[in-house]
Amino acid sequence: MSQTAKTTTYIKFIEFLMFSKHQIYELAAQHGLSGMQAITVCFLDQPKPMHSFNELFGCDPSNVSGIIGGLELKGLVRRFEEPSDHRIKMVDLSSAGQDVRSELLAKLCGPKSSLLAKLSPAETAQFTKLITKLTQV
Repeated sequence: MSQTAKTTTYIKFIEFLMFSKHQIYELAAQHGLSGMQAITVCFLDQPKPMHSFNELFGCDPSNVSGIIGGLELKGLVRRFEEPSDHRIKMVDLSSAGQDVRSELLAKLCGPKSSLLAKLSPAETAQFTKLITKLTQV
């Protein structure tokens, strides 16, 4: 692949990410959340250590504490200590948080979602495979 083709691909990928960010932030506002709060809720498919969000978001732990604290005040998450290592702070969705997560994902991934609507099921599967490959560490 030529350097020009790689550059075009990368720019198109950034454009896709920005488009998806705007979609998520718009849905977040409908739920009274910041964009980062909505993203955090979407990632909480199971209890996770708070430091995993520092790594994922590439930000300072105090930023993550603020995001989680805001979600906690809204009754969407709970923080607790990891039973096997009390130094590790965990975060999990409350039942209200699970409801919000379900609503957000339904709108992001549902049949009316504009994000992936132009892709066929086979293209969506291929896209998922490629994204998974790119994000494996």
